[in-house]
Amino acid sequence: MIGDTLKRLRTKKGLTSEELCSKIGIKGGSYRNYERNDRKPDYDTLVKLADFYGVTTDYLLGRPDAKEPADPIASLPTVDEMEKDLFREWLDLDEASRKAFLDVLRKIVADDQKRQAEDSRSKIMTVKEAARSDEPGNAPHTADYPQALLDEMDKNAPRTDINT
Repeated sequence: MIGDTLKRLRTKKGLTSEELCSKIGIKGGSYRNYERNDRKPDYDTLVKLADFYGVTTDYLLGRPDAKEPADPIASLPTVDEMEKDLFREWLDLDEASRKAFLDVLRKIVADDQKRQAEDSRSKIMTVKEAARSDEPGNAPHTADYPQALLDEMDKNAPRTDINT
């Protein structure tokens, strides 16, 4: 019966009847009557439900030749179960939730890039220094400098290229 199919599909998606009705724009009382098999949905509602669940109207109506909908995510090659779950959850999100999720991801990426830039500036680099005077023992040597200081020195250093 259609009510059993509707209830099974709804619970499989983890939705309450109120959540479902809000998502597809139908009245809760009517929908609960469908699940109890007290009423049958009209054509427009049947189409909304079929579209929402990704099934045919024949499947909702329980026609004998209607097949259970195939899960296209289940057949994805080289995708593990956790990734498949992520795809399914993504597809269940409404547009506003997808946007909010992407905004969070963008913030995480931006924060990570900022952190990496700060880390690279705080790194200590060993550089080879030239002798500073003619005094004996003042040969070229190595010294450690923070990357940020080296970057600043490079910006302010005079150009020594004679060809440019």
